[in-house]
Amino acid sequence: MKTTSFTAEMRYAARRYFQLHKQRDEAGWARGLITASIGLAFPSLYITLALLFGSAKISAASLGLSWLNGLFIAFLIHGAYRLIELTQPQARLDALKHSGWRSGLFFSLVPVVCVLLGMWLFALGLGWWMQQQVWTPLDSTRGLSQFLFISLVGVLIGWAIDHQVRRRQALQLQATEARLLHLQAQIEPHFLFNSLAAVQSLIKPAPDRALAMLEHFTDHLRASLAALREDSCQLGTELQAVRSYLALMQIRMGDRLRFVVEAEPAAEQLRLPPLLIQPLVENAIVHGIEPKDEGGEVRLRAWVEGNTLKVLVQDDGLGLLAKPRRSQQGHGIALKNVRERLAARYGERAGVDLHIDEAGCRALLTLPINPKDQGSAA
Repeated sequence: MKTTSFTAEMRYAARRYFQLHKQRDEAGWARGLITASIGLAFPSLYITLALLFGSAKISAASLGLSWLNGLFIAFLIHGAYRLIELTQPQARLDALKHSGWRSGLFFSLVPVVCVLLGMWLFALGLGWWMQQQVWTPLDSTRGLSQFLFISLVGVLIGWAIDHQVRRRQALQLQATEARLLHLQAQIEPHFLFNSLAAVQSLIKPAPDRALAMLEHFTDHLRASLAALREDSCQLGTELQAVRSYLALMQIRMGDRLRFVVEAEPAAEQLRLPPLLIQPLVENAIVHGIEPKDEGGEVRLRAWVEGNTLKVLVQDDGLGLLAKPRRSQQGHGIALKNVRERLAARYGERAGVDLHIDEAGCRALLTLPINPKDQGSAA
């Protein structure tokens, strides 16, 4: 049991180790163990290269000092990054991770500068303790050139690995988006056919309602198709499609459905993946309002909170009483798709929290804000 816990903590810490997070919830000892491993690995690599391609002999004392220096440098780099995390807002940290060549330059310069500073400080401290001059490999032209060459090779390898990781993540995101949009395309015809059938049924007995329903149906199609042409859309565009959908359902359900859609002006300018909100609204109607005899109300509110966009979809439908219906085939697919899309695009920075109450249900969508979008919205 302890081994499983240790392994899980180490895997979680390793997954987050090379990412910038202002709030750290992984175990401190796990991060320290990873840092110590890196601090011992690099001096061991340099010593191995020196033994293979150099003529110098390595004593036990020099080996111990090299490892001690490596630990000092590793924790110095660790501290530098942690200081950056604590002094910068999360939005800027996210921008550092996704700023192309600037990101690569930042993550390359910090370790190189810390290595130079760490060697110098370690030599000063060791010289003060031994009361004599201590020389580092960087004090010679050959040692400095070797360090710069190895650093350059390390930077190039790091950039190559980062490029491959980003490319693989982009391909995974495209595949996930394509699969989920394909599922949406399979589900959408049912909605279209039902809406057209409802319009047809109202043409003779209630032509005014049929015309209003057809207008909302057209608005919904226009907004949905416009959003699907790109990999992201403005929240205002998404809400336009949601309002049209709710207006369609209101004509079909009559007084049994009431809805309110509110959004801060700054929030409407922000961008998000298309068709994220409508599935949450559909769930509120299908599983909360529609099966309730007296109907109910759907409230949607969108606002900006710090560096996140929050969208709350709330209904006063059956709530916990709808549990038996929620087990029916097909329920949960829409919510699962939304969560998969968020995980593929944003990782742990986004999510959907679902709370089923005695009288209704609340779905809270949380998305990170792109600093460029926030600037344009301001």
